[in-house]
Amino acid sequence: MEHGENPIKREALALCYSAPSPSIIILLFFFFFLLSSIVIEMACYYCVNVTSNEICNRFAIERPCPTDLSVCHTHHVMDDRGETLAVTKTCATPQTCFSQVGCRRDKSTNQTVCDNCCDLRYCNVEVAFNASTAVFHRSNDDGTAAFSSATHEINGTTATAVLLGLLFLFSTSI
Repeated sequence: MEHGENPIKREALALCYSAPSPSIIILLFFFFFLLSSIVIEMACYYCVNVTSNEICNRFAIERPCPTDLSVCHTHHVMDDRGETLAVTKTCATPQTCFSQVGCRRDKSTNQTVCDNCCDLRYCNVEVAFNASTAVFHRSNDDGTAAFSSATHEINGTTATAVLLGLLFLFSTSI
């Protein structure tokens, strides 16, 4: 050892250029499995009979959905010129969405009501104005989406990216 050389610094530099220790790898795999099992609660914008979509989005209460309500539902009421009269955004069941999605015209009031739904967190930003936008937007477009719970798991790609980032971090630090 040369005079004035710091043994701790030399040890730290040696660690930077070596492979991660087995304990670090075990720790990283533990974090990987922990991250892959984390669930994210379903949450929707929430407002009732607000006069515009902009006001609803600006002042909406952002809250997690109860477990039995796994999708976001938007109810949009328009006058005969297509101007918004009321917007309601809530959590709902998929069954509610399947039965209500679409646009209907009320001949007695001359109002049009459009309902649309979606199944991702805070996905109910937009309102439907016509039949082409009054749909059930599902994250799995092949029709096999499961709606049995109000949670969505972090996907394997996200967990793998986190794991690789942690591996890189630990292999280049100390």
